[in-house]
Amino acid sequence: MQQCCCSSTGIHVIYRFIVLHYSQHWSTAMILLAVIAFAVGPSALGLLVVRRRWLAADLRREHDVVGFTFSVVGVIYGVMLGFVLSAIWGQYTHTDEIATLEGVSLRNLHRDSYALPATNQVAIRAALIAHAHAVVEDEWKTLRYRQDSQLAQETMDRIWRSYYGVHPETDAQKVWLAESIHTLNEMAKLRRLRILAADQTVSGVMWVVLLLGAMATCGLMHAFGVERFRAHLLLTATVAVLILLILYMIYALDNPFGGEPHLTPEAFIRFLKAHPTPE
Repeated sequence: MQQCCCSSTGIHVIYRFIVLHYSQHWSTAMILLAVIAFAVGPSALGLLVVRRRWLAADLRREHDVVGFTFSVVGVIYGVMLGFVLSAIWGQYTHTDEIATLEGVSLRNLHRDSYALPATNQVAIRAALIAHAHAVVEDEWKTLRYRQDSQLAQETMDRIWRSYYGVHPETDAQKVWLAESIHTLNEMAKLRRLRILAADQTVSGVMWVVLLLGAMATCGLMHAFGVERFRAHLLLTATVAVLILLILYMIYALDNPFGGEPHLTPEAFIRFLKAHPTPE
């Protein structure tokens, strides 16, 4: 249990150091070049070590055993990669949907405020706009580090206070206030789900299994008795690059607000463009 905890902690430390402090400033081309370099370098070094120890003819004598083992390991690892990537992609798209619905709720509250008493309308719309600014300019950045924003929480409390002061004068205003409170509760729930989604990560144990599987699969590629070194390096590096690209996609999608690709506060930005002022 202690080893698992240590592994998980180590993975997250590496994640915060590399992913959050470096990869956000990298372009897609730089990331691809880094993946290729990280795949080709160890592959070439591993092949040089193997070729110094065994001749290609010696490796070919074990081709049947190595081929069978590689097929078994490759299928198991491929299924595991596909399962994890599918789960992470589903979580990523679900988080995007949550953020979009949250922005829609904000727009609905803004529209419904015109049916409330005139003395409360501007205060409500000003609070809604302030919250959208806090989400776009502050909370989206803090979510990269899997933390919510104190500023966004304060503006959310401000919205609630603006509704606490509403005293409907007609039956119609009572209906609109009840509907607005329901929408506000829904928006608060969506915000909490968005924050929780930023904190849901692939466990450290799973990362250890994925990395060990990658090393085993790539390592078995070195045991094939390919005569020409360049051809052997090309085959080995191709497998390594493909695996590393998938692993990168898993870790990038694992933080939907800080990886590359990452989600954007598009729904909130559109709201601010449509409603720059509370009047």
